[in-house]
Amino acid sequence: MQVSQSINERRSCRDFSRRKVEPETLRQVMTLATRAPSAINLQPWQFTVVTDEEVPRLSRRLQKARSETGKGCAPDSLKPLAEVYGERKRELSRGMGPLLQEAGVDAASFIDRGSLDFYGAPAVVVCCLDRAFDRVRALDLGIAVGWLLLAAHEMGLDTCPIGLVAAYQEEMRDFLNIADPYLVLLAVAVGYAKEGSPLNRFRSSRAGLDEVVRWY
Repeated sequence: MQVSQSINERRSCRDFSRRKVEPETLRQVMTLATRAPSAINLQPWQFTVVTDEEVPRLSRRLQKARSETGKGCAPDSLKPLAEVYGERKRELSRGMGPLLQEAGVDAASFIDRGSLDFYGAPAVVVCCLDRAFDRVRALDLGIAVGWLLLAAHEMGLDTCPIGLVAAYQEEMRDFLNIADPYLVLLAVAVGYAKEGSPLNRFRSSRAGLDEVVRWY
């Protein structure tokens, strides 16, 4: 499979089947992901792969914290957003709404609850950045995550990046025994999409080049 094919075909999965991912397959994905480039080859990341019964155990811990704190998905903006971002968010809601209804899912809580359930995925990769570095080095981690997503797709796996876990630092670090120097930035749900699920038919749009690319 060519890289361009993975890029064009890949989409986020929000309803995974119960089929497990073989350990060797996960190892291959992580081997490719960690081949990603980083500034001065610092490789400032750490990944924790969670599998089997540890995934629902972690989910229960996070759902309990959510019920106590109410923390949910948000754009994490530092100031009011321009209208273009609001419209993109509304477009996403318009696209997903009918499919959520078809699946009999409560739209108001689906993303928050689903994110912390990892959408039923049998494996989760927790992605961390060493606190010794400025947040700009999160770009290095982001490149590695991108490679992870594409490598997983090439191997027939489905994925969904989940940012909400970053709001639950204490719970994630405690449950997974993540060392103090590392900051949890993202998790990636990994598995196989549930066939026939309306939730997996959705494909988000992308802005045209004229909106996001400048030629100088």
